[in-house]
Amino acid sequence: MKKPIALLTSAALAAALTFTPSTSPLPLEPTSVEAAYTETAVNTKGSVTGISQLPVRKTPSLSAARLGLIPRNGTMTVRTSFNVNGTPWYKIQWGAGFAYVPAAYVKLSTAEVAYKQTAYVAPSSVYLKSGASTVSSNLAFLRQGTKFETISYRYTGPTRWYKVKVGTQTGYLMAKHVTFTAPTTVSVLSETNKERQAAGLSVLGASAEANRVAQVRADEMARTGQFSHQLRENGSPGDTLDAYNVSYRGWGENIYMGSSDPTAAVRAWMNSSGHRANILNTRFTHLGVGAAKNAQGQTIHVQVFLTK
Repeated sequence: MKKPIALLTSAALAAALTFTPSTSPLPLEPTSVEAAYTETAVNTKGSVTGISQLPVRKTPSLSAARLGLIPRNGTMTVRTSFNVNGTPWYKIQWGAGFAYVPAAYVKLSTAEVAYKQTAYVAPSSVYLKSGASTVSSNLAFLRQGTKFETISYRYTGPTRWYKVKVGTQTGYLMAKHVTFTAPTTVSVLSETNKERQAAGLSVLGASAEANRVAQVRADEMARTGQFSHQLRENGSPGDTLDAYNVSYRGWGENIYMGSSDPTAAVRAWMNSSGHRANILNTRFTHLGVGAAKNAQGQTIHVQVFLTK
């Protein structure tokens, strides 16, 4: 099955222009590189397993000075976990300071530790689980950015799980799907203004009346299968603006069909000279945006630019 090709086109006052979309792939995002030694908070009890006596080291190295021994089944408070050259280590509480032990000989407690915080789903959508295990049944599908409250955390092997409450449901999420930083709102307006700021231009103001016009046009295109600046019901962007009694001295329109991601839409527009010209037009002062999904599941994004 052929993948749908993102389509986009732009129009300006008194001269509607259609541009052929580029078929070359969009540039890939740069790969993120993580530091080799990054500590992750654990803060739970652990016990010695698989060895009669566990040496406690001054630094995370098997050749480091030995500070003491913990017997089999002896307990400790594990503060953080990390890897050194591929080998997992734990930093443990040792008197008033810290020491280090190989994680392979420590079994983390499965007891739940109270931990109440506001959190969000990240970095991608995930299922809420009935238990602290990947084989537990799915309770609900949570989209990226969903807000919830943590209740506690516990470990299944070396993996931290959070017990969380989402609406009326309580379940578990792996720590890698949890962030305590509120997501930044990404929109067509914010992404457009980033491009303008990068070019040294003033940002566009949000316009409720232009939003309404852009949404009406997006809805008609999605409902009727059209993809054009000249619509059967609402005519040109200027016609729609006039129908809704919007005052303006100039207008422009960009349309895109493809991904629902606002960043992808703005990136595609910026890769086309005609659309980029609208985004970076120094005469425009306000922007309205609309989005609607068509029968094929593609999202139609509409930008209506105004000169006030």
